[in-house]
Amino acid sequence: MQNSRASSSAGAEEDPLIDAVDFDLAPAPTGCIRGPVQNLFLHQTNPRFAINVELAFRGAFFLLIAGIPVIVPSGKWQVVDYMIHSGIYNSSVCCFIIFNLGRTFGEALNKVNSGFRGTFAAAAIGWSLYTIWPDGYTEESGDLDFWLIVAIGTVYVCLVMLLKLDVSFQMFAISNFAGIWMDILNPAHRATITPPWAGNWSVETDDLLTQLIRTFIGLLTVTVALLLPYPLWSLVKVQENQLVLNTRLTQILGLMVNLYCQDMPKDYEKAEVLKLFQGMKFSSGENDPLIAEAWWECFGFGRTQLKRQVLFSMSQTTRKIYLLAFNAWTVSSDQIKSGKDAELMRLVKDKTESVLKEMGRMLDLLVKAAEDGKFDPNEAKAVKTCKGNLERLERELASHFHAKRLEVAQRAPKLTGGTAESMYKEVRFAQVLTWSISRIVGEVIQLADGVCKFSNGEASLPPPPDSAGFLAVFQGVAEKEHLLYAWRGISSYLLSFMLGYFGFKQIVPPYSSGIAATAPLLLSMYVGSALVNDLNRIQGLMIGNVIARILRGLIDDCDPADLVTHAVITFAWVWTGLFVCFHSRSYSTIGVLAAAFGALTLLADSCNHLSDNVGKRATFDSLAMNCIAVMITMCADFMFQADRASDQAHKILDKCWSKIHDSLAGLLNPDVKTVAFESAKAKELLTEAMHMGQEANLEPRFWRTIWHQELFTGVCRATDALIVATAALESAIAEHGNDADAKFATFVDLSTPSSSSATTGIFGSPGEVDVLRNFKAVQKLLHIFVHETVRKFEGTLHEHRDTGNENKLLSESEVETQFIKRTVPKFFGVQDQPQDKMSHDQMANLSVVFAGRMRIKDLLRRPVPYLRLSFVTPEDSYPEGLKRLREVLLELSLPLKSSEEAYPSG
Repeated sequence: MQNSRASSSAGAEEDPLIDAVDFDLAPAPTGCIRGPVQNLFLHQTNPRFAINVELAFRGAFFLLIAGIPVIVPSGKWQVVDYMIHSGIYNSSVCCFIIFNLGRTFGEALNKVNSGFRGTFAAAAIGWSLYTIWPDGYTEESGDLDFWLIVAIGTVYVCLVMLLKLDVSFQMFAISNFAGIWMDILNPAHRATITPPWAGNWSVETDDLLTQLIRTFIGLLTVTVALLLPYPLWSLVKVQENQLVLNTRLTQILGLMVNLYCQDMPKDYEKAEVLKLFQGMKFSSGENDPLIAEAWWECFGFGRTQLKRQVLFSMSQTTRKIYLLAFNAWTVSSDQIKSGKDAELMRLVKDKTESVLKEMGRMLDLLVKAAEDGKFDPNEAKAVKTCKGNLERLERELASHFHAKRLEVAQRAPKLTGGTAESMYKEVRFAQVLTWSISRIVGEVIQLADGVCKFSNGEASLPPPPDSAGFLAVFQGVAEKEHLLYAWRGISSYLLSFMLGYFGFKQIVPPYSSGIAATAPLLLSMYVGSALVNDLNRIQGLMIGNVIARILRGLIDDCDPADLVTHAVITFAWVWTGLFVCFHSRSYSTIGVLAAAFGALTLLADSCNHLSDNVGKRATFDSLAMNCIAVMITMCADFMFQADRASDQAHKILDKCWSKIHDSLAGLLNPDVKTVAFESAKAKELLTEAMHMGQEANLEPRFWRTIWHQELFTGVCRATDALIVATAALESAIAEHGNDADAKFATFVDLSTPSSSSATTGIFGSPGEVDVLRNFKAVQKLLHIFVHETVRKFEGTLHEHRDTGNENKLLSESEVETQFIKRTVPKFFGVQDQPQDKMSHDQMANLSVVFAGRMRIKDLLRRPVPYLRLSFVTPEDSYPEGLKRLREVLLELSLPLKSSEEAYPSG
């Protein structure tokens, strides 16, 4: 059986919460070779298409070169004839190339490394078996020999599956072992396998050596394909992405400043900002896997490793900057209007734009100066100068903003609390934006300090993700999910092997290893994706074995015209299959299998062996074996499945909401003096929940109701926005914007119970804060995703009110109004001195905190309209269901919208 990796995912993993990618965010091609090559594939029209079609072209081109020795007739090249005759070279090399082609050199090297190590592991166990039984199991051997061989093989398969090894390694290790194990147990077979230590080790005497050589040839071909005509380095792509992100960041903040200065912002301008935010999120999410893959380009040493660490820190900082900027947009984009906010922003616009311009220069300087992983004296001097200019401009902005804010507030209509109240209420959103820009500048300066210290040899930057090492194979082996996954793989493999050993009527001949060799290629963690992937694999195998064989039937001679036709068909077939593999998430499995098995079929023999060119019988036998392997694997998946993906999706999403709740509870509790950043963990849980939701959408439901994928996606979108708002609150309340910082002084004073009775419902323990009560109430609605019958969902919502004091409690709007009137003037004087930066301005800081709090309250309304289906079931009459929905909304003090407003997607 050929080396294969059918279940590998082609292409970088995308954030499931992004609807579309802005193609303009891809960097323009540079270089005397790279630029023309990428433009040849229409990079200027559609960069994503160009990247995928170029990568497919590379794979098809170098595969064709690797296939030339098979295509040319025998007798032309003596060396080639010897390689093919001895088994050093055949079409399985082409299969290896297709299954291990990566988007970058680091990714490809990781793949081929796993494939080669898996092949070597199979060879090592094969040499060990033939050391003990040089002739294999024969009719003269006893039963003890037979059972010892069976026991050793079983232990090897179990060990490979139980250890936390790479999936690709497992596939190669046990797929290649199937033929070895079957041959040594076949008394009629005399395999030419000789251990290296036997004394007469050569390609003529050892089939396993030829297999390793073929794998190594494939490894070299994949490596060359990713290096020519120019190398596809992972870190080059990260660096280009970072430069684009820097440009987009300053562009976004500049557009936001312009919008805040307008009396009537245009809707299309707001849409442009949101589009840029989406593209920025996608590009920043692309960097992390690329940085991880870059380890294989340097193995953790040298200047490349230093560059990895610098770029990793920049990527982490960019993510924090994105959250701050996006939160500033979301808390105020719907409320931008003419008034004092616009007036104030117009007065400070020039100073703000100067800060943004210098910040963009600093970011680009950091990326370019760190190109070799270390600053030279001139680069360090330039960074130091830029940092000084940025700090000076930020001080000027803070002083100017402070003066103009007081001036605008004094011209505003005096409210009950006087000028301080006007400063807080009338120019809140201008303060939010300017504070966010200041905090972003602080993050950039902190990054510059860290990079400068790192360049001088100090450990000032977080380490990038590295290889886990040998001990990682033992971590988590006792987890339930892993044990069930391993048992499914072991059981399906052993059942396939037994069926192949004994045979089955005329369908499966005895001593057939094809079924067992195919079973490892069908490994999957979850039943949902396994079922869909199995169906996709059948389609890919059908296309690769049948249609490619029909095309091969067009070639019936060794004349030059037929040889050219053969080459063109092979190249076009592989190019198309690889393009589908890289460009389509839905059909990537079909594309890679069609390309691999099609190449295997088209390059099976040279033109000298065309007597049975179509090979109908061989085609049927191959498909039959593969289909049987699929059926056995499906049965094992259903018999020993892990917790259903739908249950896990709900469980993980619930954990995500609990993380957000814990963060908010700590922020608003006066007894907690430090800030614990939980938003990053919540984001990881949300990503995992989203992927589990996609798995749940694929799993068979049987008697259960359908999985509400659109509903789940909508709730995840609202949750993602909650995480962004929570992350901004964490940064705003932390004194220096870092994890475990103390809360800033004014916020601590405000949150103490003695400050004012008007803070009731704003600060306190989780049971006393209105936002947290509503948060827990809405979280109960998530149980709809584990409600799987047509019976009514008995979810109920209750606000935790003290019924005896219910009349004494103020409504949320009244609490906010009383707080502004009574508490704000008490803590903020109008003649206070300006700070050195706006992120230290207490009034602006408070504006950010309460704007974020109001944003969270608003976001908590979103899941309720989404989840109205949980209260309107097929058994309900429409009026009764609407009545239940009304009761729920009233409990949350939410307005009852029409069905079109509440659930516009229909």
